[in-house]
Amino acid sequence: MNAAQLQRVNIVLIGDITMKRTASGLVLVVLLIAMGSVAVGQESLKDIVDDQGLGWMEGQWKASMDDGTEILVGFQWGANGHALVHDVTMGERSSHGIIYLVADEEQVKEFGVDSRGRVTQATWESQGAKAICKTKWTDEYGDSTDVAFAYSKVDSKTMKVEVYTLENGELSWDPVYELNFTRQKKK
Repeated sequence: MNAAQLQRVNIVLIGDITMKRTASGLVLVVLLIAMGSVAVGQESLKDIVDDQGLGWMEGQWKASMDDGTEILVGFQWGANGHALVHDVTMGERSSHGIIYLVADEEQVKEFGVDSRGRVTQATWESQGAKAICKTKWTDEYGDSTDVAFAYSKVDSKTMKVEVYTLENGELSWDPVYELNFTRQKKK
């Protein structure tokens, strides 16, 4: 191979390597842009809650039943607005849940456990100005109970919670119980 032929081979090889680097660099740039678009486009649960006008629920709430039993309900943001921690204490019992968005199903779900070992699975939705939590409790024996809670704002310091039975996944016509909760001051 003479010098001229060697030079042409080098030019072709260098051009091929440059082309491959450019192509792989272009693929990397496109991939990074696509990933950035997904990250920027991924709406957080907090964004959805605020868009639905339900951001008022965040905080600690307190009510008393007729027998004097106190109920504390708390909603606190976590994971940079992608999760909402939901705590309930009623007398000596308590439950802890996490509310999160399942983007590919376009659903807001909750998973929780209470101090008796009951597992809670729920779906959340908004109906008008109410946040509806359709809940399924499963005890240690596998028996389950379906119930729904409707949270609505009375005023800046009062939240109304209505308890419904679920019939084929739908709320019963009238609530079986109603209770007003008062917003607690931040500690």
